[in-house]
Amino acid sequence: MVALSHPGYKMELNYNKELLKSLLNNFIKVRSECNFMEADKIIIFQSKYHMPRVLKDIEDTIPYYKEMAVGDFKLPKSNPKLKELFSQIQEAIKHNREN
Repeated sequence: MVALSHPGYKMELNYNKELLKSLLNNFIKVRSECNFMEADKIIIFQSKYHMPRVLKDIEDTIPYYKEMAVGDFKLPKSNPKLKELFSQIQEAIKHNREN
């Protein structure tokens, strides 16, 4: 059983469940002290309970991405409400690129 704290992690491991099972079973062949890791079935779930971090110096490993969009598109002239919404999107993109 694998408990994860983020739904994205759960989804990613669900895609690679067979690979994870294969890796765990290969550990047994390589290291005898890994006999407890024999996996017939893997259950992956998201838990609302989290273990507190024991080490204070653990780096945050959640990936953060820079904004790739540039916000360079034409604003619609025919609809003022739509133009305002697109203008807000452009400002949000520009703000995210700066941060």
